[in-house]
Amino acid sequence: MTSTGGLVTQHKTEFRPGLNVALFLFCVVLVFLLRSLWTYPTEHGDAIQKYYFAAEILKTDDWSLLLRNHHTLRWATMLPQIVLTWMLGVRYELFFILPLLLFSLYTVFSIFTLKSVFNFGQLTLLGAILFVDPWSVSTSNQLLNPAVGFLFSFAGIVVLVSEGKLKNLAPVFAAMLFFIAYGAHVTYLSFAAGGFLWLVFFRRQWSEAFILCGTLIVLIVLEVIIFNYLSGWQLTLGRLELLAAGSHVDMVINNLAPVAPSRLLSRWSRLHAPELALCLVFFAFGPWLVLQKIKGGKIPAIIECTYMVGLCFAFATTFAIVSLNPAKPLMPLNPRYLVPFLPYASIIAVYAWSVLVAKVRVKNRSGKELLANLVIVSGLLLAFWIVFQGRYQGMIWKADKEYTAYAEKFQRGELVLTGKRRAVHSFIALYKNPVKTIRGKSRISVVDPSPQALCVSSLDKVPLQLNYHDCEP
Repeated sequence: MTSTGGLVTQHKTEFRPGLNVALFLFCVVLVFLLRSLWTYPTEHGDAIQKYYFAAEILKTDDWSLLLRNHHTLRWATMLPQIVLTWMLGVRYELFFILPLLLFSLYTVFSIFTLKSVFNFGQLTLLGAILFVDPWSVSTSNQLLNPAVGFLFSFAGIVVLVSEGKLKNLAPVFAAMLFFIAYGAHVTYLSFAAGGFLWLVFFRRQWSEAFILCGTLIVLIVLEVIIFNYLSGWQLTLGRLELLAAGSHVDMVINNLAPVAPSRLLSRWSRLHAPELALCLVFFAFGPWLVLQKIKGGKIPAIIECTYMVGLCFAFATTFAIVSLNPAKPLMPLNPRYLVPFLPYASIIAVYAWSVLVAKVRVKNRSGKELLANLVIVSGLLLAFWIVFQGRYQGMIWKADKEYTAYAEKFQRGELVLTGKRRAVHSFIALYKNPVKTIRGKSRISVVDPSPQALCVSSLDKVPLQLNYHDCEP
């Protein structure tokens, strides 16, 4: 890597396909195994419904189950889970395999594709930040949408800025990848908007921008037709119509009170302090980026595009509102909606760090930079180990034994599900063997509970029997 006027510029790396692929796969497996040590019981209803209905689709061959609710409509996460279930069978380990795999893929993919921009120490720093981020622990444990959103949107960026033989078809392939990201969550359509704006404002490539946009429109029309077919030709606008008319949207719109426009920023302030710092660096990087463009500075295309895509997502997520006066959020002001943005903020923060280091004129700068990076990485990993050691106990390796015993007890009538998450817990209990249940006002059971039956209101402890308790009279 070289620097000119404080700017970090790209350098060429030798490409050896066989070795690179082998090293990539090795790193994916390594990250998968390391992160598997910190897996914990699945509690998120969004994820659990995907697991349950992926299995049901295979058992019944009823693909209309994709239309059941806004969780199952997220086909970009549902379809891979269906494929894994078809390959491996209905097993409780599948609660963890896909999210762990997605996390491992996007972490390693980010590092490999940025090796022409960052040196070894900076790549190590980026990998450590992605690994220790508290939100990534959640998304690598449960089948949520952020991992899919970032993996495919960043892959779209990589394709969009590619040179060589792929260049002429880059907008088409990039649109396909952005479309898959959108298939995980509608808000991820803003990633494609960022790619469009980068082509227009940074590259003045109007024809490529319209090819990107046109391809995306064609793909969305195909999606509409497919979902219309699955609904028996009842959905004129396909998935989008079902999402807009769903009870979830009605619940959000009716329950969220109007807020002052400044309150729309509150989800940012509720991030963990280190994540908020990364985000602040991201936004501070924008004016510097514009200034360098005015001066004619050379900034790697992948960094430019990453910034624009991340910025569009941040804007769309922050200002997703129902009405302007007063401002009414379309989504709860919860920081979890910002999770796909955090890897983007991490990439830009590491690049900003590399620019800062490049401006420091000291002897043996590269050696001291590597040492500084390793000190930071060691600190991050030590903090992660202190925070999470003992809390999570590699649930993936115990999942089938633990959940099978729980399900069998429930189906024998020895357990009664109570509490706010009882419906979610019933999906886990019925995952392998669905049976008819008795759903009371505040309880779910298979048979009328006996005085000896135990109650379950949470499943967050390992082993799972630690969650069983005497039922209240």
